[in-house]
Amino acid sequence: MTKASPRSQPDVLTVGLGEAGRLSQRWKVVFAIGLALLAGLVVWRFLPARAPLFSLSDVQGVYAGFEATNNASLIDSRWSSEQDGYIVPTACGPLFEATVLNRPPQEALDGVSTFWEVDHSATSLFTYRFADVADADREFNRLATVLDSCDQARVEVHARPATRGLLTRTPLAPDSDPPAQIGYVLTNNAGVKLAVHVLAFSNTVSWQFRYEPVPGIYLPLTGQRVMDSLAEQMRAVQDLNR
Repeated sequence: MTKASPRSQPDVLTVGLGEAGRLSQRWKVVFAIGLALLAGLVVWRFLPARAPLFSLSDVQGVYAGFEATNNASLIDSRWSSEQDGYIVPTACGPLFEATVLNRPPQEALDGVSTFWEVDHSATSLFTYRFADVADADREFNRLATVLDSCDQARVEVHARPATRGLLTRTPLAPDSDPPAQIGYVLTNNAGVKLAVHVLAFSNTVSWQFRYEPVPGIYLPLTGQRVMDSLAEQMRAVQDLNR
């Protein structure tokens, strides 16, 4: 008994959603990727560029805009001469390290300083440069934290100029959109004042130290104008480097 072989089926040529559909899907993927790349390019083009860090020559350029009795000098933290002395209580010592004790911040790279005298008052202004913004912010926040604890404290400075008195926070009134700043003043019974103003900008921290041996209430307006001018100069230099 023989079995009938299955009836052969004719070859069928299919045209339509097969290969053509796959090609269409590929073009859709390519188009979507291209559109995403174009959108990313547009967003990148119109986003504000990240502000460049300050080099030492940039900081020198900032100080070139200040007129002072002495020309600006470079600060090399490796060769800075610390002043002998100490602060009581020691917890408040960081507030006078960079100024009275002339001790650079541990993470500072270098910097620029200047000073001037008006009548009986003397002012020094100096900026330390750090490796990055995080290091500068860490130093500024360290001082801000100490000030929170030492505000309204009795403080003794056992260094030149030696003094003792009440440490108080200075109310600040900076220009619009100011950098982070703190201010404080140590006033003794005779009215002699050691005033400090600290400003953080990008990878730098700046100190203004004023010695005012004149009785009376400390008026921070003059010091504030100096720091406003410093911040304005820093923005100008930074914009040139964008």
